[in-house]
This record gives sequence, C-alpha cells and structure tokens, in this order.
Amino acid sequence: MLDKVVEKIVALGVPGLVLLVVMAASGWAGGAAIVTALSMLGGPAGMLGGLLCLGVMVLISHALAKYGFEKFLH
Repeated sequence: MLDKVVEKIVALGVPGLVLLVVMAASGWAGGAAIVTALSMLGGPAGMLGGLLCLGVMVLISHALAKYGFEKFLH
C-alpha cells in the first residue's frame, strides 16, 4: 500500500522538479515563468509540447519507481 503511494509521489515529483528548474533558468517571475518554461520544454511545439513532455516524464518516472531503478540498470 505504501509502495503505491510512493510511486505516485515520485511520478509527480520528478516533472515538478524539472519544471521548477526550467522556470528558474528562464529568468521570469510569476505566470510568465510558467509560460516560458513550458514553451522551452516544448521546443517547436510550444506550450502544448511542454505539457506533453511533462506527461511523458510522469510515465517514465512512474515506470522507474514501479520496477526499481536497480532493475532498470541491469
């Protein structure tokens, strides 16, 4: 039961940290930082691409948390 909770927290935490780092690197504040960060993550696809990128990160981090990072490396 606790393993499932940790998997969900990890799955949401990793993309949140990535978004936070990109927002800090953008140099903007407030709502402009979120828009700029999503656009930077999305590349040519813009904000929608950034949201898609974060969604893919959720799936990847959930899979890594579910199977274990050690099993993934071997």
